[in-house]
Amino acid sequence: MNEDMKKPILPGKGASDYERYLSTDVLLSLQKTPGTLSHKDEMLFFVVHQSEELLMKGAAWELGRSREYIEAADFGNACRLMRRANPMIEHCITLLHLLETISPFDYQIIRAGLGHGSGLDSPGFLSLLHMGPRLGDAFHQQLKQAGVSLIEMYRRHDEFFGLHETAEALLDFDERMHLFRFHHLKLAQRIIGGGVIGTMGTPVEVLHQRMEHLFYKNLWDVRNQITAEANERLQQSGTNSKY
Repeated sequence: MNEDMKKPILPGKGASDYERYLSTDVLLSLQKTPGTLSHKDEMLFFVVHQSEELLMKGAAWELGRSREYIEAADFGNACRLMRRANPMIEHCITLLHLLETISPFDYQIIRAGLGHGSGLDSPGFLSLLHMGPRLGDAFHQQLKQAGVSLIEMYRRHDEFFGLHETAEALLDFDERMHLFRFHHLKLAQRIIGGGVIGTMGTPVEVLHQRMEHLFYKNLWDVRNQITAEANERLQQSGTNSKY
């Protein structure tokens, strides 16, 4: 390789343009130094939570762009970006399981240094909570403009393909948020117990209550309506076949 190609040309402190572009000197200095860790497992605690914040920031960014596409009735690009955002949330779920490798006794050492810190204060998660209703409002506005009900849109999904795919992508997002809450609850129960008070004085039971929240309940409920109508048709068909 040409020696000139090895020399960084971007501004910054890194030894390479890769380091300077990504500001790795700053990024990798955001964790405690080994000598200041309360426990060696605290490094994992930092890396997991900071990684989740980055992934959630990325997911919220793409979902925000997706909302703009929905408002413009560009459903193809809206779904493309939601297909990008949803796996980021899946990665956050996977990262939660890494924390299960911390002993409950050792976690109490780490927990003592959290102050009033709580996962409920996560900027990334809160940004996703704020994004959910906005996406739903944009979708239902398009549904209204199309002059079609939700169940009719599903019934005529070939005709309203863009709306149908957007609805399914929204359901994917809602499902992943629900799963993240579920896995976060199980992590809390596994590490600190299910009947205790967590950081910030919040009972773990509150996590269970919040887990039941869904952004798009009507998208879930319409399945019941579709199945009920199908069952009714089957019943009528069975009745008619007797004569």
